[in-house]
Amino acid sequence: MDKKYYFIVNPKAGERRKLSHLSEIQSFCQGRNLKYETVLTKQPKEATNLARKAAHRFEVIVAVGGDGTINEVVNGIVDSSAILGTIPIGSGNDFAKEIGLSRNLKKDLKILLEGKIKEVDLGLVNNQYYFINGLGVGFDGEAASRVRKFTKYISGYPAYLMAVLRTLATYKFRKVKITFDHEHIIEKQILLVATCNGKAYGGGFNVAPSAKIDDGLFTVCLVDKVGRFYALRHLPKFTKGTHLKLPEVHTFTAKNVIIESEDELQSQADGELLPLSKRFSIDLLPKKIMVITEK
Repeated sequence: MDKKYYFIVNPKAGERRKLSHLSEIQSFCQGRNLKYETVLTKQPKEATNLARKAAHRFEVIVAVGGDGTINEVVNGIVDSSAILGTIPIGSGNDFAKEIGLSRNLKKDLKILLEGKIKEVDLGLVNNQYYFINGLGVGFDGEAASRVRKFTKYISGYPAYLMAVLRTLATYKFRKVKITFDHEHIIEKQILLVATCNGKAYGGGFNVAPSAKIDDGLFTVCLVDKVGRFYALRHLPKFTKGTHLKLPEVHTFTAKNVIIESEDELQSQADGELLPLSKRFSIDLLPKKIMVITEK
């Protein structure tokens, strides 16, 4: 049976391209006689509702946007039989890189038709929010809240870098209690704690180089409280993945992570801001969703 494709396009992602990608997608589908529909989102979070409604009528729901668009679509199709497709045109595109996509539209459309279907893990926060790539609590949550201010002028890694630098200047370190798999407990002041399914987020920060999206485990990167100039000096290491050698950086693997604080903490899931909270219970859901990948 021929698959039917539902393209959910975020027009805010890649807006500098003036939606030229939409006509290319339509030409590609028509040239191959594919059964498809396209829809443009008009407001944040709309992609989740569109995906949820379409998941029972289309075999493949395609997120055309960045990591945030993918996150919204994932939250819409979870627990359905729909397959996630991805066309990366956003600022970060970290998950797309994880599954072998290139931001070459012709290549990515070909992968959509000819790629492998892989079952991958998902994360679930407080029994409410799903994520496919990574969850950051603390510093990078606050940085994510600033990114949109900079993406009005620049995109991709430079926008995330500006947000990180701005956050470094004002960040207040918080004491947290972290529990891994209900056994191993750590209490300390932290810069950030990143619960990763994929290797990178934030437009190219290679936070968890050893993470795999289908191994049934989170890779957790914990960074202790450090001086601002120290953090600034070693920031490039996070893009190369060599930060793991620093004594203030620790990694763990777990299926459940609980982060608690007396303060309300900012967090982000796949770059999307979550409500402030004093407690995050994060569960790994193995082989929870099907994704079209290049490899």
